[in-house]
Amino acid sequence: MSGLPLASYKLRFHEDRIRAVPARDESGCPFAGPGVDLAGDEARALFALATPFREWLEAREPGVTLRSLSVDRTAQRVLVTLEPMTADQRPRVVRIDPPHSDELLSAAAPLETALGAVCMEKLQRRGARGSPDS
Repeated sequence: MSGLPLASYKLRFHEDRIRAVPARDESGCPFAGPGVDLAGDEARALFALATPFREWLEAREPGVTLRSLSVDRTAQRVLVTLEPMTADQRPRVVRIDPPHSDELLSAAAPLETALGAVCMEKLQRRGARGSPDS
């Protein structure tokens, strides 16, 4: 199944949730509407495809734990929120811009392909029902 290109997506590992917003709809027009939300098992099934992000971070800072991951495809920007290392710390945000994000986003192509396919499926169902999936 082919999918939709993505404008942005956010994986919330700590909440077992994903939010994805397509860049274009099925007819190729700019996407206008609410994004697609995935939760629980449906989201966790896609988290395994985020391995390139985990490996990239682990290679630079061993022992980190991803809290959330946000990708803006237009800006080619990745924002990663890391769980605090100690109870008295706050979550930390790491911003990754081009050219560093280019390699990372290229390695994440399977995740984006899967998210684009899920978006297409959910939006087709939404259109058939006339109601959002969230």
